[in-house]
Amino acid sequence: MRKCIASTLCLLALGFSPSAAFGDYFTDINHGFASGEVQELLVGERIVPIIEIEPQTPLSQGVAVILVEPFLSSFSLSQSKELAGYLSEKGWRVVISPFNLNMMPAESDMASADTSLQEAEVQGAEDPSAAEQALGGSEPSHSVIHPRSTNLTQYFDFENTSDKLTEQLIALNNRLQNVQGYRLVVAQGMLAATFLDASSNDLAFEPDSLVAISPYWPEADVNKSISNLVANAPFPVLDLSINGLSDWENSTVVMRRNRAKTNLKLHYRQVLLPYANSVFNLNQNQKTPYIQLVANNTIGWTRYLGW
Repeated sequence: MRKCIASTLCLLALGFSPSAAFGDYFTDINHGFASGEVQELLVGERIVPIIEIEPQTPLSQGVAVILVEPFLSSFSLSQSKELAGYLSEKGWRVVISPFNLNMMPAESDMASADTSLQEAEVQGAEDPSAAEQALGGSEPSHSVIHPRSTNLTQYFDFENTSDKLTEQLIALNNRLQNVQGYRLVVAQGMLAATFLDASSNDLAFEPDSLVAISPYWPEADVNKSISNLVANAPFPVLDLSINGLSDWENSTVVMRRNRAKTNLKLHYRQVLLPYANSVFNLNQNQKTPYIQLVANNTIGWTRYLGW
């Protein structure tokens, strides 16, 4: 009993400390699958793992890229593989691409920056010109966190994360450029919002359609801009909203739908799904209801597009 309680507390600690769950994410992926199942993708100077699943029909529909992050706002790897199974049965070649959201500077880096500023102020008492140069060359690396912001806001940098995702998407595009067919992207939570921003800034990987599941970002200004990103996206968008997954996402559900209508966006559909993300079963033969809903809506969406 004590071991179970200790294990639960450790898992909760990882959930409340993004930096703790962040560092070994790619390593855990490599260790969690059979040898040869995980492949390597070169992204700049980094090597990231990907999992490819071949289509199960003679004629391939194209490539479906499922973006996965190490937090509950996105698919877990097991859910991604389950969804990939549904899509591969319909002729899709599926690429599961894990992604690490970009972290803010560590507290130790912030502390060292503050120490440097204090030393410059002390030095300024003796040599004002030297202090002026020191203060001019160093800028604060972080802004003050609003008291009512979520704990995620102070850990993630939206712009840097968008740039990092763009780099990974370009690497995926280079790998898949010889694969014929449509390009479908599936992303949930913060990754869905990041993808919308990345695709609006760089057209190197513009999909034929996006399945955005409860897109949100835990920062007010960025979160409000998601409706504009959805409405102005140059590709069809299936907007799946999971009721109760996130208050941030719930606050923009109506806004996203109305903005798409007022912008006369073609090929936009919003579907409200019940909250079943926490449903799981140790029996691998039993399908997850949540993934079944996502798969059915995704396949129905591709049929609507004529694919």
